[in-house]
Amino acid sequence: MITIRFAAGDDRQQLYTLVATIDNFTLEEKELAREVIYDGLESEKNGYHILVAVDSQETLAGFICYGPIPISVKRWDLYWIAVAPQQSRQGIGTLLLQAMEERLGKGGVRIYVDTSSTSGYTKARSFYERHGYEVACVLPDFYRTGDDKVVYCKEL
Repeated sequence: MITIRFAAGDDRQQLYTLVATIDNFTLEEKELAREVIYDGLESEKNGYHILVAVDSQETLAGFICYGPIPISVKRWDLYWIAVAPQQSRQGIGTLLLQAMEERLGKGGVRIYVDTSSTSGYTKARSFYERHGYEVACVLPDFYRTGDDKVVYCKEL
């Protein structure tokens, strides 16, 4: 049984460990994720909200990190979503995404998510599309030559 709840300071090490196990993340992405997790656990004033999926033993199965876009109204960024490799393809990512969307509510709320155009992110792009996210724009060669930034958007 998976439970979704807000992350707490006690989750820090499991979150860091989970990020380290995601082979698709570059070293730079892993370091950035660690910084965002640190900031999110320190204070909501830092603009990051973190939800975790845990099993009955409180073992971390996945997390999602999102936050309001500064100087916007009802606009949110989905920064990170990750599921433990041994638990992928079991619906945990969907549970996390749905929990975030439920917390954000309805009525003009927009969620944006950035991802890479490389083949390593094909599953991520498919995941967002299956859940109603549409491509808002593509920024060519954004991350590096041949690696476009694909921005998805969903209105709740």
